[in-house]
Amino acid sequence: MMTSEKKQHLDVLAAVDLKDKNQLDLEAGDKKDLSLACQIELFLKRQYALNSRSEASAKAQKTDLEQYQAWLESKGLDYLQADRLLVLEYLSDLRRLYPDEPLKNSTMARKLSTLKQFYKFLQVQNLVDENPLTQIHGYKKAEKLPDYLFKEEVGQFLSGFDLSKPGDRRDRVLFALIYGCGLRVSEACSLEWSNLYLGERIVRVVGKGDKERIVPIPLWLVGLVEKWKLESGGAGLLFKNKNGGPITPRGVQYRMQAHAKKIGMTMNVHPHMLRHSYATHLLDGGADIRTVQELLGHSALSTTQIYTHISNESLRKACAHAFENFSLADS
Repeated sequence: MMTSEKKQHLDVLAAVDLKDKNQLDLEAGDKKDLSLACQIELFLKRQYALNSRSEASAKAQKTDLEQYQAWLESKGLDYLQADRLLVLEYLSDLRRLYPDEPLKNSTMARKLSTLKQFYKFLQVQNLVDENPLTQIHGYKKAEKLPDYLFKEEVGQFLSGFDLSKPGDRRDRVLFALIYGCGLRVSEACSLEWSNLYLGERIVRVVGKGDKERIVPIPLWLVGLVEKWKLESGGAGLLFKNKNGGPITPRGVQYRMQAHAKKIGMTMNVHPHMLRHSYATHLLDGGADIRTVQELLGHSALSTTQIYTHISNESLRKACAHAFENFSLADS
């Protein structure tokens, strides 16, 4: 015999969509277990889904929250009773953990951001009334210009493959596509043939947070991709490992470094360097900053503006290279 309470609950579930049902399930789970460990696990699952299943982000946030949990437990404190002063004390203690080599501002900024997001999550679940980190300002990050390659260096990197080997033929297309379309390595690894429209020379990219963007495929790249389509079968994932499974970002990183070493490039070439190079070369070619923002899939323009500094720096490097052997005779 179904109780009226249970029937009412089922009626509510039937009346809401899947998203709302997931929210109800989450709230029900929260009420069953209010332990910090449980809430961290729920938060990380949510963040993992929202951040396009970024394993690196999930791992960093897990480390940040487990460190916070250990600190609270060492002092016998309740995470639900945390206020601004308690969080400031925690952040101060973090700095003192490594007196010889204090944590960088960028690391502290990430840890603070993780805690802000976590307490915002708790606030949505009605577990805390206020976010204790709202009035805590972030750490100023030291500006570091991303690494990039000159066009000639990109040309060098995209050559020198042993085209008698299937792995090298795949890598040539993979690396060229990352550069030619400004892809994140995770986007390239998950790219499927159904996302490519070679007749229109565009690719539909699913980026962070499952946000989609349309990116033109350069004319010089189309023929290379068409050949790869014929060879690979043109169905499912564009790029697979030797066992037929999906390639991984770590695997791409390894292959890039191995290729760079093979052709005699001394710099540490990595996937994001090709993306940085793409953005820099767009700006050097006259593209406006808003266009570059759209092509890269950046939510905030401020994220893209770093490339204006790179573009200027590339001009300075070009000038320095052009006149490196020039000298004036003494008058």
